[in-house]
Amino acid sequence: MRGGQHGGARLRALIWTAILLSFLFVCYKVIPPYFANYQLEDWLKTQIPFYMVNHTTDEALYTSIIKEMHSEGIEVTKDNIKIVQNNSQGINVQISYDVKLDFMVYQATLHFTPQMNSQALVQ
Repeated sequence: MRGGQHGGARLRALIWTAILLSFLFVCYKVIPPYFANYQLEDWLKTQIPFYMVNHTTDEALYTSIIKEMHSEGIEVTKDNIKIVQNNSQGINVQISYDVKLDFMVYQATLHFTPQMNSQALVQ
C-alpha cells in the first residue's frame, strides 16, 4: 500500500495549471487596452504645447485626436471627444470611450477617460 496518496498531486497540478492558463488569458485580453490608453495619454501630454503655440482649431484638434486613437487601435467618434477649452488661455479636452472585452464565458466593458489639459504644464 502507498500510504494514502491516490493521485492528489496530479489533480493539484492540473488545477494550478488551469488557474495559471486562465490568468494568462485574462492578462492577454486586459493589458492591451490599458497599454493603448497609456500611450494615448502620453501622446496627449506631449501634444499640448504644439497645439497651444499653433492655435489649432477645434476641427483640427478633433481630427488629430481621432487619427491618433485609431492608430492605437481605439475605435472612437467625434462624439467621444469634448473640447471644453481651446483658446490662447489653454486647452482642455475630455475623451471618454469604452473597450468591450470578450472572455468567451463573460463579457466586460472597460471605461477610459483620458484628458488633455494645459494646466498640467503649469504644475
